Amino acid sequence: MTSVRTIALLVATILPCATSLAQQAMAPSSLDRIAEVTPLTAVTPVTPKAAVEVLPVEPAAAPITSEHTFFDHQQLLALSVHSGIRVADTIKTCRELSHGGVEEWIPSQSCGGVAAWEAGSVGLALGVGWIFHHYGMHRLERLTPWVGTGASAAGLTKSVFNVH
Repeated sequence: MTSVRTIALLVATILPCATSLAQQAMAPSSLDRIAEVTPLTAVTPVTPKAAVEVLPVEPAAAPITSEHTFFDHQQLLALSVHSGIRVADTIKTCRELSHGGVEEWIPSQSCGGVAAWEAGSVGLALGVGWIFHHYGMHRLERLTPWVGTGASAAGLTKSVFNVH
């Protein structure tokens, strides 16, 4: 029965990443969406009273922004590492709970509850990262899954070394 739970947990963790990859593959790339820029010139009428030479104004250079999709290679790598560490932590925690251990950091003492808690934390990191991406805070977007990975690694270390 434990192997069935482990397989179900792995499928539940990997399935959202696989569907997001499929959606990204079907989305048009940023090269398909190149906008044409027309040069701007300032023209002022010249009156006979003021014979001033009017020079055309160069268009201002557009600011360079790093437009990227949310599920690009860096984000997928970070989310995959985060999910992998969470799965390892979940498996170790479920084994300890089945042998009479107690999980102090998670409100549930069942393997299903632990798996739901861990999957929810991956979803939370994904949601917070998307909010940062949506509002243009791309450094925080890149940092979010790694913060979650650090918390997962701390939980896994606690479980492996039985730190209280």
